[in-house]
Amino acid sequence: MSFKLCYIWIDKFRNFENFGVNFSSSEKFDFDSDNLSLNKTEVNNVPDDFFGKDISEVTGFIGKNGTGKSNLLELVCKLVKGGETSVKSDFFIIIENEGEYECHYRFRDPQEIRSHFPILLKEYKSDIDNLKVIYFSNVFDERTHAFDKKVSDLSANNRYPKHNWPSKTKTSDFVKQLQFIKGDLFIDSEIPLPKQLTITPRTNIYSASYWTQSFISNNTLNEFFSNELKSFYTGVKSLKASRQKLYYFFIFSVITDLISLLKDFSGQNETFDSKVEYHIDNLLAKTEEIKNTYKSKLNIAETWKEWSFKILSEFYKDYFKYNIKNKRKYPELETLQDNLLMLVKFEEFIENKEMLSTLEGSRNRKTDNYILEFHISTSKLDEQFYNFIDKSNRFKIDWLGLSSGHKAYLNLFSLLRFELKNIKADNVLICIDEGDLYLHPKWQADFFYKLVNLVPKFKSANYQFILTSHSPFLVSDLPKENLVFLGGDSENYSSIIRTDDSIKTFGGNLGELYVDAFFMEGGLISRFAANKIQEIVNKINDNVDISIDDRKLIDLIGEDLIRIQINNLLNDPNRRK
Repeated sequence: MSFKLCYIWIDKFRNFENFGVNFSSSEKFDFDSDNLSLNKTEVNNVPDDFFGKDISEVTGFIGKNGTGKSNLLELVCKLVKGGETSVKSDFFIIIENEGEYECHYRFRDPQEIRSHFPILLKEYKSDIDNLKVIYFSNVFDERTHAFDKKVSDLSANNRYPKHNWPSKTKTSDFVKQLQFIKGDLFIDSEIPLPKQLTITPRTNIYSASYWTQSFISNNTLNEFFSNELKSFYTGVKSLKASRQKLYYFFIFSVITDLISLLKDFSGQNETFDSKVEYHIDNLLAKTEEIKNTYKSKLNIAETWKEWSFKILSEFYKDYFKYNIKNKRKYPELETLQDNLLMLVKFEEFIENKEMLSTLEGSRNRKTDNYILEFHISTSKLDEQFYNFIDKSNRFKIDWLGLSSGHKAYLNLFSLLRFELKNIKADNVLICIDEGDLYLHPKWQADFFYKLVNLVPKFKSANYQFILTSHSPFLVSDLPKENLVFLGGDSENYSSIIRTDDSIKTFGGNLGELYVDAFFMEGGLISRFAANKIQEIVNKINDNVDISIDDRKLIDLIGEDLIRIQINNLLNDPNRRK
């Protein structure tokens, strides 16, 4: 199926005014807003299927900071999905669909665009059909995008909101990464396999007020119960890091999840409340007996686990007979039941695993980190445990020793894979804001190749990519017909810089491209290095003696041409000694 976003025009949006931008490499559109005149020019310099048979088009937004690359990428997402409410200004979108052009327009005053080529004019209706839109960014700056819900926002800002509290209902980044690593296409990604992971109990989330709240409606019994729960927790915290301590933390996390649910139901049904109180009385009696006989904390932990099973059983056996409306809680109960069963399988999970533990911080801020070896041949049980740990608000699980670039690479492809696996649309528009951010130069050089070769394998569809970047590698990977160079005027409005027709970016010299594409007025050498070198040149020109340190600096210069030229100046026979 042939589909392509070709052009958008908008009257006003942030730092754009009367602004049109092309996304097609095979034709260029131009709109005269004064006369409402729309023109098209054929280009056809780029070979068909240049990026692959499943990729209709790729566009790169290039420019120095502040020219509006990220704003423009956001604008694209807002217009193609939910533009009716996301944008107040007049705008229109041109798409190519099965060889035919369509213009979807929204003008506040009735106006008719005059086109000089065949195109179907349609009044804009909320979004473009049969198109999945995905937005990705590794930039975390607490920026709010406010996209329509039909846009899949995979940005760091959306994945890590200000409260930074993991969701129990959403699949986390770690689990998506784990699924990608275990999948068939991970080898094709050439991303190094993580070797270790770390599990960290969140021990600083229980404030003093947590232990004084009402867990059950019986206030007297609640106080004894709360004190016993706190005693169990502080006892676990005081232990030296070990497999057993990790097991106790798992038990405690399930208990707190169960108690949270218990609070929702407490006081609504006398029969249920009386059974809960009965089991709490038994729990308190058993834990007191264990303490008096100096049995181990394992006995206390197992007693709490047994109590949790009994309370869960009461939920299933009796409560819903009387409260049909609360069957909406069933998913949470099923999750709790699954988690309790995971506790039963703990020994099976942990046996034969090499586990190290480290302690960070001191006093009430110290935390235990449990480090486990990771192998791609992990069992199904391992995956279940990692899911259980990751979905709990009481633990943090992450890969150990990954650089920010390694993590960024893993994030990008694992998130895209997860998002694409269940899409129903035939066409996919993927907008990536600085996707090569944090990457090592070698990975930056591979980034675009991996993107266009790997992503279409995740799901069969017709893909279009729009990218922003600060990397000269992207400029070198794309013909100039696929690049949009952004600049700014004196009033900070963005504009498109027209490039010289003789400039060829594809496969071009990276150094020259970096200067040209990112408007570096001082050349390729950084300001600090250039200043040091200029000081040496000035000394030579002024016939000042060159010191030993000066000669060391000359030897440090990496650019052969500069170093040789300075030495030639030094050895010039006409130079006064």
